[in-house]
Amino acid sequence: MSELEQLYLQLGKTYYEGKFEDPLPELLPIFDKITRIRKQYQPKPACPVCAGCGMPVEEEAVFCGNCGYRLKS
Repeated sequence: MSELEQLYLQLGKTYYEGKFEDPLPELLPIFDKITRIRKQYQPKPACPVCAGCGMPVEEEAVFCGNCGYRLKS
């Protein structure tokens, strides 16, 4: 990759990350596409597991449905 191409990439990344105030209207579809792609690659939050038996539990659960371990006080 040439130095000029690297500078163009750096400029685009800096612009996308918000270093410039107002995005150009013609760049908005590209910004939207980048945002959608980045969301696809973000790690999903891990499902909580019971400390007693290691089975997955519901986020709101107070007790484990498998072993009865108290999850929340």
